[in-house]
Amino acid sequence: MKRVSRLRKLHKWLALVTGLQIFIWALSGLYMVSVNIDIIHGDHLVKTTNQDSIEAHVILPISEQLIESQVTVKSVAVNSYFGKSFYRIDSQEGTAIVDVQTGHIAQTLTFDRIREITAQTYTGDASILSIELLSQYPNEVRHKNQPIWRVVYDDLADSTLYFHYQTGQLISKRTDLWRIFDFLWKLHIVEYFGLEGYFGLLFRMLALLSLSMAIFGSFLLYYRLKPGVSQ
Repeated sequence: MKRVSRLRKLHKWLALVTGLQIFIWALSGLYMVSVNIDIIHGDHLVKTTNQDSIEAHVILPISEQLIESQVTVKSVAVNSYFGKSFYRIDSQEGTAIVDVQTGHIAQTLTFDRIREITAQTYTGDASILSIELLSQYPNEVRHKNQPIWRVVYDDLADSTLYFHYQTGQLISKRTDLWRIFDFLWKLHIVEYFGLEGYFGLLFRMLALLSLSMAIFGSFLLYYRLKPGVSQ
C-alpha cells in the first residue's frame, strides 16, 4: 500500500534526524533520576548551620553616611557570618558590604581567614588542594564581575567550595557530579549554539519532529496489526 510505504519512509527520515537527540534525552534523564539531587548539589560537603545571631548594641545605625556612595538604594539587610556582621546595601550601582560596627566597606578576607572558614564549613576529610582568590566568578558558579575565593579539595570528585571575598559567606558548592549534570542538562534542553534552552527554536523543532515520529510510528503499528492490510 503506497500510503503505508510513504509513511514508513517519512518515519525513517524523522528517526534519522531526531534519533541522536532522543538518545541524549534518555541518557541525560537517566542520570538525573539515578543520582540523588542533594549529592549533585554538594549538600553533603558542608555543615548545616543557622545564621549567627546579631546583638543590636554592636550595630552602627544605618545613616546617609553609610549609603552616600550608593545613589539609588534598593534594599538594606543585616547578615552575620562567622562572628562578623555586615550591612548588605543593594543599589543600581551594585552591592556594598559594610561592617556594622565601623561603618567601613568590608575588606577582602585574608588567605588565613578563608582557611579558618573552610575548616568550619567543610564536612569531608580530604585535604585542601588549593585556595585562590579569583578576580571574578567562574562560569560554573554564575557570571558576576567581582572577586570570589575558590577552595579546591583533593578528592575524586574534585570538590570545590566558593566563598564571598568580603564576608566568607558560602556562595556555591561544585563537584564533578554537578559538572556532569550541568553538561547533560544543557544537552537535555538542547542548549546548543547559544540558544536559551526550552525557549530555543532548535529545541522546539526537535521536540515537534520527535512527536511527529511517535505519531507516525503509532499509525504504522496500527497498519501492521490491522488484518488484511498489505505490508
